[in-house]
Amino acid sequence: MAELGGPSVALASSTDARVEEQVKALFDRAEAELGPVHLCVHNIGGNVAFPVLDTTERVFRKVWELTSLSAFLVGKEAAARMLPRGQGVIIFTGATAAIRGSPNYVAFAAGMHGKRAVAQTLARELGPKGIHVAHVIVDGPIETAFVKERFGADNFHALKSKGGLLEPTHIAEAYSFIAKQDKSAWVFEMDLRPYCEPHAS
Repeated sequence: MAELGGPSVALASSTDARVEEQVKALFDRAEAELGPVHLCVHNIGGNVAFPVLDTTERVFRKVWELTSLSAFLVGKEAAARMLPRGQGVIIFTGATAAIRGSPNYVAFAAGMHGKRAVAQTLARELGPKGIHVAHVIVDGPIETAFVKERFGADNFHALKSKGGLLEPTHIAEAYSFIAKQDKSAWVFEMDLRPYCEPHAS
């Protein structure tokens, strides 16, 4: 999305972020149609639950590709565009699984740990060159149609009434805060969660 002398303009593009050529093509199109990329947000997950004995090699590999590999490819391409300009922001959306594994989530936890490692490494490598890299842990269900369908309408509304859902607008405000920070006090990691955690531990 970019500001083109007035209202915001958005570009929609179907891209497989696990394929390097498609990631490059996406950035090429975005810069050709909207201008230089100043902010890149990697918001891909793979939240699937299987007991370890039911987790196939295919499932594990696919979740790793969706989370870690795509983070590497997107981060690398964003860096290639931003480094010559000496500025830019790359934000990776993480989850609790990035810092703590849970039963039945071996593939998801491994993939999100990998994404966090990509973010940590890029932050240390690119920060001194003017690129702000951050990792945001979104810990909890988000108030979206997808979550409503997955949880069921009754559970969804019960969670909402108890303050157990994260509002997308407020998540966006946190990302905007990161994107506008002065380099003298950059955030690397931010943890977002609803004030009433449904599964607090």
